[in-house]
Amino acid sequence: MKKPLHKHIGHRLKRTHVHFTKYLYERDTIFATVWVFLFIVVLGAIPLNLGFMNPIKLGLKDFDFNDIYYSEHAKKQSTPLDNRIVIINIGYADREGIAMMIEKTASLEPKVMGLDALFDAPKDPAQDSLLRATLAKHKNLVSAVKYVLDSSGKLALSRNYFKNESLQPGYVNFPVEDHQTIRYFFPVKKDKDTTLLSFSAALVKNYDTVAFKKILKKGDHKVHINYTRNYNAQHAPGEKLQYHIINGETLLMDEVDTSYIKGKIALLAYISTSPYDIEDKKFTPMNARIAGKTFPDMDGIVVHANIISMALDSNYIKKVPLWVNLLIAVLLCWLHMSFFIRYYLEDHIWFHLVAKIMQVASAIFFVWLGVFVFDKYRIKLDMKWSLVVIVLAVDVIYFYEAWAVWMHKKYKFKTIFHQKHH
Repeated sequence: MKKPLHKHIGHRLKRTHVHFTKYLYERDTIFATVWVFLFIVVLGAIPLNLGFMNPIKLGLKDFDFNDIYYSEHAKKQSTPLDNRIVIINIGYADREGIAMMIEKTASLEPKVMGLDALFDAPKDPAQDSLLRATLAKHKNLVSAVKYVLDSSGKLALSRNYFKNESLQPGYVNFPVEDHQTIRYFFPVKKDKDTTLLSFSAALVKNYDTVAFKKILKKGDHKVHINYTRNYNAQHAPGEKLQYHIINGETLLMDEVDTSYIKGKIALLAYISTSPYDIEDKKFTPMNARIAGKTFPDMDGIVVHANIISMALDSNYIKKVPLWVNLLIAVLLCWLHMSFFIRYYLEDHIWFHLVAKIMQVASAIFFVWLGVFVFDKYRIKLDMKWSLVVIVLAVDVIYFYEAWAVWMHKKYKFKTIFHQKHH
């Protein structure tokens, strides 16, 4: 007589449970788990400088599993237009042209304006004088600068020839190299005597005081950017726009409806019109290629627009503390170690096959779990530690067995590995 289905399933689950927990509380399992983390510490402390490893190291450093979510999200184009922000493309306008665009934008009564352009040095005296007067005239204008550390290690502003006491600055540099993916920013930079606002934070300050208080509380700490929108200069007819983009020349010809700008955040900056024009483009998680990125995918001003959208919506990413990620890694390593030891001792002929299948299945599941939690709850789980320890667990068993057997022979150390089993 065949068993009922529920009893058959229950029997299978019980057997699976035994496979995972039979050796869970053995001292060797706990010690082997500790060995995995000791291996990580020791390997990390070895100052290897292998040239052929550098590309791999850089690739892993600039990779995040949540890029999978962002890359797919960018393809879906599902996020609605943010009608609070309008971007005005200044193109290759000279300083006189930029001054005229600022004046025209101001005449349409935006709540705040941001100019994302850096002026390193003087050029034409007449144009410089006109732009300087225009920048000083509009008190709701935030001008791009860059922060640096001076010779004494103090914060200072640079790369704006027109900066003065009346200018409202906001730094536009990000805490990564140009070739790296921009995943976070600092809302403010502080030292003992100085507090500087980022370009995005300065704009939010002028637009929404409640949102500004929230972003200010983040302080001089890394804040992950929750990318929700992009701009494609070659967007197909009918494709959703996620930010209004206005051509500066169109603006000067009075061909722009006042409603596009009035009461909004107007960002004046260079926007590329070709995917091969990367003058001010950045690598972001929304890049169509998750790994092996070739071209930067997002204009710098659109990165700032995403930060502003995130701040206004209070749609911040909640990052799980490091100790929680490490605790998850320890528990998963312990559970997998118990499972691997069971096959290593009792069914060694199947050990390698089962271990590899388990490693692949675990990798797929935990990557999916991390992306799922991020997608649904905007909680960032760093599963890299968990995947590393699961991969190392199999090889560490061999090293641990050799040590445990040696300890058993020399010091009568009690171990489940002292008998031959394969």
